[in-house]
Amino acid sequence: MVYMGKGSKGGERASTRCEDELQHFLNQIMSLYQEDPKMKILFYLAELGKPASIRKIARNVRMSHKNVIKHVNALERANLVQVAYRQSNLTLYRLSDNVRLRTLSFMNCTLHNVTLSDPSSP
Repeated sequence: MVYMGKGSKGGERASTRCEDELQHFLNQIMSLYQEDPKMKILFYLAELGKPASIRKIARNVRMSHKNVIKHVNALERANLVQVAYRQSNLTLYRLSDNVRLRTLSFMNCTLHNVTLSDPSSP
């Protein structure tokens, strides 16, 4: 749905709700990312795209093993991260299905907006 912002005139560029939500979401994420070690872990797992051990996460987000365990446990309680594999002394973590679905929805919204704003698209 396309709508005109407050005080918009006919000649001004119409914006979509999805674009506004996207910008707001990105601003929130970036401010959290700079401050919160949990966000660093979430971004790392999202970029990696496959399960990772505590050791691998700690090395790549430059945090102590102990702190990564604490933050991953909190993320697991919040249903943002889940165990992908567990055997005796090795546990691998990945983004939860819930987070992956939200990421896909977010990407779909972004692609939809790119298509709408592309003058060459049908």
